[in-house]
Amino acid sequence: MSNLSREVAQRTLPASLLFHGPHYSAKLTTALETSRGLSCAKSGDWNCTCDHCRNHRTLDYPWLMILGQKNLLAEIEIGASLLEHHRTDPRRFFLLRAVKKLLKRFDPILWEGDEAKLKGTSGPLSSLQDDLEVLYPAQKLPEEKGLISLLERISSASKALSDALPSTGIPIHQIRKASAWARTTTSGAPKFVLLENADKMAESPRNALLKILEEPPSNTWFFLLTSQKGAILPTLLSRLRAFSFAQRTTEEQQSILGTLFHSTPGSYVGLADYFQASETHKKGLYDELASQFLEALGQPIYPLEAYGKFWSEEDNFRVFLEALVAQADARLDLTAQERFFELLTEVRGRRDTYNLGPALLIETLFYRARAADISSRAP
Repeated sequence: MSNLSREVAQRTLPASLLFHGPHYSAKLTTALETSRGLSCAKSGDWNCTCDHCRNHRTLDYPWLMILGQKNLLAEIEIGASLLEHHRTDPRRFFLLRAVKKLLKRFDPILWEGDEAKLKGTSGPLSSLQDDLEVLYPAQKLPEEKGLISLLERISSASKALSDALPSTGIPIHQIRKASAWARTTTSGAPKFVLLENADKMAESPRNALLKILEEPPSNTWFFLLTSQKGAILPTLLSRLRAFSFAQRTTEEQQSILGTLFHSTPGSYVGLADYFQASETHKKGLYDELASQFLEALGQPIYPLEAYGKFWSEEDNFRVFLEALVAQADARLDLTAQERFFELLTEVRGRRDTYNLGPALLIETLFYRARAADISSRAP
C-alpha cells in the first residue's frame, strides 16, 4: 500500500479505483482513510484537527456516499457489546462508525423518487439519529441501565434498516443518483463514492456506472470494493486502477482480535469466525437449515426458497455449506457422502470461479442431489 499512500500525499491518485481482496482485508477502512487523506486541508495525519478530518472520523463528511450490499449487523452488535463492557472513546468511535456505515446507505439523495421502498424506515432512522448523538466522545454516556437500553434500541433500529436494504446489489437508480450528485454538486470540497461488493451489480447498473467512470467529474473519486475481482467486467476493469489486498495472516488476525476486540487468544480461528459468532440470532440456524435441506431431498419442493437474501450476507453461504458437510457425514452412508461432497466441491468452485449467486447455487445443489438419488442412501 506504499504506492497508494504516496499518490494520496502527492494528490496524483486517479479518480476511479478498485480495491480487491478477501473479506476482512480492510478494503473499506482503507477507502475511508484514503478519502480522508485526499480531503484533508492540512498534512493528512490521522490526528489532524481540520474540519474535514474531524467529519471523516465520525463518517459525518457530507460529500461521502456509500452504496452496496453488505451485512453490517455483526459489526454493530460487536460495537454495542464492546461499548457496554469498555466505556472508552475508541469503543464509541467503533460503534458510531459501524452504524454510520449503515445510515450512509439511506442518504435521501440515493432514494429520491423511490421513497416508497423506504416504507417503515422513518422510525428506525429517526431513532438511530437521536441515539447516536450520545456516542460522540464529547457526550457523557448514560449509566449502566440507560446504556444497555440505548444499545438495545440501536441494535433493534439497525436490524430494521438492514432488512430494508436491497438484496440484489446496487440498483440502477442509485447509480444514477450518485452519478448526478457527483456531476452537479458544486461544494468545492472533494467528493467520494464508495461501492461495496461492486461485483454484485447487475448489467444495467454496471453500464450506468461505466458512463461516469469514462469521464469522472473533477475532484471526485470512485472506489469499487470487491472480494471477486474476476466478476468485474473487463470494460470496468480497464477504467480502474486496481489495488490488491492480501488476506491477513493468522498472527495479524489474532493480534486484531486481542487488541481491538479483547478476545482471548486462540478463542477464534480468525476474524471471519469471530464476526460470525457475534451474530447471536443465527446460533443454531445453520444446522436447522442444513437439516431441512437434507430431509427435503426426498420431496419434490425446494425448502429454502424464503432465504434468498440471507445467502447474500457475508459468510452465510460458507457456514451453511460447512453445516451441510457436518450433517451429511452423520446422515448419509459412505457412497452417498462421496457423491454429495463432489457436488459441494462443484458448488464452491462455481462460486469462486464464476461468482454465481449463492441462492441459485444452493437451489441447484438441492435439485442435483435429488437427481443423484442421494436421499435414498440415507441410513
